[in-house]
Amino acid sequence: MSQENVEIVKRLFEYGPEVQVFLRQDRDLSGHPWLLLWHPECVIEELAEVPDSAAYHGREGVMRYFEQAGEAWDEMTYTPAEVLDGSDGVLSATDIWARSKAGVETQMRVYQLFRLRDGMIVYVKGYTDREQALEAVGLSEQDAHAES
Repeated sequence: MSQENVEIVKRLFEYGPEVQVFLRQDRDLSGHPWLLLWHPECVIEELAEVPDSAAYHGREGVMRYFEQAGEAWDEMTYTPAEVLDGSDGVLSATDIWARSKAGVETQMRVYQLFRLRDGMIVYVKGYTDREQALEAVGLSEQDAHAES
């Protein structure tokens, strides 16, 4: 992979707060630089642990995925705690914080595998297990510590 791919993933997170505002206000994201970071043929796979987990395809699918999250949660933030470059992708250890419409707060860490093509994100899959995620990007725990 490359440092350039790591920077693309970091840029995705940097746009997060602005994208959340757009989604809450039902504004069009079609020309937004955040959406243009996603490859037209991209796929997002939900965590396997999510009931009725699904895959979302293309930029329309990306928007649908985040719109659905906005319907379930009043607020949600994604904060990368660590972004690592592996031989098979980029790994982000991501802290997710959310508040439901009823005011219940929750937080968790997920590990996201990002694969890129043509300078855009083409595939994302989430894991709850760090070792599985490291393996998916071609890293070991030792490699991860060496990169930090």
